[in-house]
Amino acid sequence: MKKIFFAALASMFLFFITYQPKIYVGTEKEIVAVVNARENLPLTINFIHSVQKTPVIEELEYKGGEFILLRTKYKSQGVGLPFDAGDGKFFRDGDWFIFDAMNRQFKNLELRIGKGTQLKITLDGREHELYKKFPLGTKIIVKAF
Repeated sequence: MKKIFFAALASMFLFFITYQPKIYVGTEKEIVAVVNARENLPLTINFIHSVQKTPVIEELEYKGGEFILLRTKYKSQGVGLPFDAGDGKFFRDGDWFIFDAMNRQFKNLELRIGKGTQLKITLDGREHELYKKFPLGTKIIVKAF
């Protein structure tokens, strides 16, 4: 009995010291991607803005157990896009408006497939065209566990 107890205890100890946190992308019912979480892991969200009908790119990274929004790039200003100078550093690069150094923190991300928004996520170098996989209104979850 003692051997079984110590074997179970040793197994649990090994599990906890070797456990690698993961980042999950998917719905409540379907997995799209699961990757090993690591500091500074980039995550990019691309979509077409529902009002302006122009591309938006949000660049994040996983850091300290959270997703950090580093910058947002967009091609036209308007409703729903960052504009307050207190939110970061704003500048223009060619056709793009860029809001840099935003440093907004999120424990989890919840996104929705919208009409014509062409929602895509790039994680660990792989692009996932979510709008092709799921119907309108589907909630997409991005979380670490």
